[in-house]
Amino acid sequence: MTLSRHAGRVDAGFSPRIDVTPSERNEPMIVRDNGIGLGPDEMRTFLATIGGSSKRDDFAVARRGFLGQFGIGLLSCFLVADTLEVRSKSAKTKDAPTTLWVGHADGTFTVSDSDYALDGPGTEVKIMPRHGDLEWCNEETLRKLAGDFAELLDVAVRVKGDLMSMNTPPWDRSIEEQLAWCRERLGFEAMGIVPLDSSLLNVRGLGFVLPYTAAPGHRTGDRIYSNGMLVADSVDQLIPEWAFFCRAVIDAGELPLTASRESLQETNSLGLVRERLGNRLLGELIKVHGLHQNVYQDILRLHATGLRALAVKGADIRDLMGSTLPYETTLGERTIEQLLAIDQPSIPYVADADSFDAIRDVAVHAQVLVVNASGPHETELLQVFNEQHTGRFSEMQRFEISSLARPEPYVDVDRGSRLVRVADETFGPNVVGVEVAHFQPANRPVLWWPAANLKGTRKRLPTLAGPPK
Repeated sequence: MTLSRHAGRVDAGFSPRIDVTPSERNEPMIVRDNGIGLGPDEMRTFLATIGGSSKRDDFAVARRGFLGQFGIGLLSCFLVADTLEVRSKSAKTKDAPTTLWVGHADGTFTVSDSDYALDGPGTEVKIMPRHGDLEWCNEETLRKLAGDFAELLDVAVRVKGDLMSMNTPPWDRSIEEQLAWCRERLGFEAMGIVPLDSSLLNVRGLGFVLPYTAAPGHRTGDRIYSNGMLVADSVDQLIPEWAFFCRAVIDAGELPLTASRESLQETNSLGLVRERLGNRLLGELIKVHGLHQNVYQDILRLHATGLRALAVKGADIRDLMGSTLPYETTLGERTIEQLLAIDQPSIPYVADADSFDAIRDVAVHAQVLVVNASGPHETELLQVFNEQHTGRFSEMQRFEISSLARPEPYVDVDRGSRLVRVADETFGPNVVGVEVAHFQPANRPVLWWPAANLKGTRKRLPTLAGPPK
């Protein structure tokens, strides 16, 4: 809420401060700084316009007109008070007077000499909260708000004499302290930490890898500061949407804020910074993969679904996922890169879990590789790689199941025919197709293919192993 501009202070040894006195026993809340202050003409020029827009309906106008100057912080006082007093004394002129501006929520105001003089240059704001809004100006609330919003400011902010600001930013702390900060402020034990520095516009921060599975495209949002002042706790503008596996704390440096000061303006600079931070995250994944395989595998296991979704949409990370994300197959786990290296024209896959369970042991005994692509985004990712590698992956069809089993004709034709006839009579025509044959493993009584894979029918195709009884 301060109206002062520290950059204009005359003396080189100036040490800025802001002192906040909570409202108690019907006394006003007071905010006092020792900045450059305002002279009488400046008070009339700036605060008269704010006073004329002090009605709540005019907030948008005031925000546009005074963004980055004095307007929005002062104007917000009228959300909790009907009357506002501002006293200011300029540091530019020796023996400058103290000027008083009194504004009211109905839009009226006065500018006059103050009834008492400030003891030095700076500005004092007095807020008399309405009865229903006292909680916003009491000590408990002010300590919490100052602790949240001002903790990283390099200006001394005190509430009843206690320093609430000038804390060391998390990115300037030791790794142990960074982990503790994440645990205390964000509420989870990070699996890893990614430094997020951009030489552009003084953006600095940290990305904390989540220890739980996060839904792709649904990021919680990040804790964003602007030159040390907290902007918001759930901003999703600086970290790319695909980085769902981490939550960040970042100082946006010189990136401009919106009028409400609750988010960042969507500018070309913001887009460039977002791209750089995304590249930093991707580079860290590659680095972890090379240097800390156990950590990387933990990340893959926890965030496999989201990483596949990311690889489907994002070319930047697709190659890394293609070489590291494993698929289950009938011959053990394989990455897409390993599958593409197999010397055969087509690599079969099944797209649902029931189908894979139905053929798994038969394919294992036949030493035939079939890919299980039944997990979320697994089929889509194979199709994306198909576009790059001319259809190397193909969904297994009904006719391939019989050849997969490699059946041998059963010698007892009569008994086999009776089994087929009983099945037809029991289930009816075009419901179940039966073929009698030998195949391995011997403990598998039938091989069946789910109806969902038989286009246009409701059939299942069982194949009997061993003699019927």
